[in-house]
Amino acid sequence: MHIDFTWLKNQLRLDSMSDEDKAVLAEIIEVEFVPENVPIIHQGTSIRNLYLLRSGNVTITQKHVDHVVTLSSREGTKTFGEISFFSDEAAIANVTADQPCEVYKISCDHFRQLMQEHPDLALKLMAFIVRNMGEIIRRQDSGQV
Repeated sequence: MHIDFTWLKNQLRLDSMSDEDKAVLAEIIEVEFVPENVPIIHQGTSIRNLYLLRSGNVTITQKHVDHVVTLSSREGTKTFGEISFFSDEAAIANVTADQPCEVYKISCDHFRQLMQEHPDLALKLMAFIVRNMGEIIRRQDSGQV
């Protein structure tokens, strides 16, 4: 599979994307296709990966002792795995593909490399993550899941 650099450029809000930027991103991004109903992240596991949802839809659930809470099941979730990715803690939720999905996976080690060698791209990726987290929080605060 290949990386859709036009989509990525738009998501990261880059004015342009040079061939060097593309080469750097191609080195750190792993493209995965996930079939429908297949878990991507399991609650309680240490994943240390950030996922960008290129296409498809996922449901994010959190299992408690006697029930399961759906945290998000709407289109618009663009990133997931952030908490484990940034905190080095186990994943706090399950993420399952509702339909076939294409995801871009970035390991924590690759992100650190990006921060050291290409801080401008790392900053744009961080801004994208924060924007998405803000959208999720706003949806949850308004009662939309």
